[in-house]
Order: sequence, then C-alpha cells, then structure tokens
Amino acid sequence: MGGLFLIVLGTIIGGKIYYYTRINGYPDTANFSQRIHSLKLEDSSRKTILVFHKPGCPDCLAARSTIKSELRRNSNKVQGVVINTNNPKSKQYLAEYGVTKVPTIIYLQGDQVVDSTTSINNKEIKRVMRGNS
Repeated sequence: MGGLFLIVLGTIIGGKIYYYTRINGYPDTANFSQRIHSLKLEDSSRKTILVFHKPGCPDCLAARSTIKSELRRNSNKVQGVVINTNNPKSKQYLAEYGVTKVPTIIYLQGDQVVDSTTSINNKEIKRVMRGNS
C-alpha cells in the first residue's frame, strides 16, 4: 500500500515537473490581468513586455530560452507580463492586442503598443524585447 502511494505521488510530481519545465517552461505571470489593467492607470512612460504563449506550441518552445533570458536581462528596466493563452482570462487580451499566433511579443510604453513580433528568430525577439524599433 505504501509503495503504491509513493509511485502515484512520484508520478504526479514528475508530471508537474515535466509540464513546467518541458511543456510550459515559461514564467507565467499569476496576476497578469491586474498588471495589464494597471497599465492604463500608470505613468505613460512605463515600459512593459507582454509575452503570449501556449504550452506545447513548437514555436513557443523554440523561442522560450531567448524570451526568458531577455526577460531576465531587462527586468530592471521593463516590466514583463507572461500570459498562457490556455488561461480563460487571457481571451480578453488576445482580442484587445490582436493576438492570433503564438508566441507573440508586444512592447508597450504606457498602454500604447510600440512594437511587436510573432517571429521565433532570436535577433527579432531581442530587437523587440529591447525596444529597438
């Protein structure tokens, strides 16, 4: 009985680790809707990067390491908001920002779109995420 419990527990933990490292692996923003809503209320010079992704998406997986490293690199200058499109709360923002493909990266100043890309080309991702229009 105890051995079966350990096997089930190990499978559950292993499955979660696999999902969050291999399938998803993006640092999803827990309160993304509040963060996006606050853009309309904050200083118009505030810079934000929105990243829309979908777990299991091959293009999202291909772009993931570059996106994550750019989020870390720019964390002191730019607010990063990472949105899993499988989350039902994301639907409003998919429509608002015209997201039809993932990954989509949008660079905002205040609540205004400055630049965006759906490319998985590392140079293009870096260009948009660094605000080099």
